Amino acid sequence: MNESASTEKVVPCALLGMTVVTGLVDAVSFLSLGHVFTANMTGNIVLLAFATAHVSGLSIARSSMALLAFLVGAILDGRIMARARADSQIRFAAQAFLLEVAFLLAASFCDMGYRFA
Repeated sequence: MNESASTEKVVPCALLGMTVVTGLVDAVSFLSLGHVFTANMTGNIVLLAFATAHVSGLSIARSSMALLAFLVGAILDGRIMARARADSQIRFAAQAFLLEVAFLLAASFCDMGYRFA
């Protein structure tokens, strides 16, 4: 059997396996992390796998940093929300949302400045 035929059989199996794993991650995270849907992070896991396989244009460092930042944010938010009273949880969630909006706006302005510079 030549290498091309072997690759044609392995790639679909690998992609199917990655699909199953990311689906399991989504299901477990949604059910056990208080209804947190991590679809974007499972996409980063797929990109990390492709970067590990040396696909051009993808970075192991960027995908790893996104996953690490998500993990740190999820841990911090989980601790804050677990300690908060029920009436203050809405206030904390609103503050976190506003902080996220501020970060996204700052990142957008940085990107615009980078593109137009």
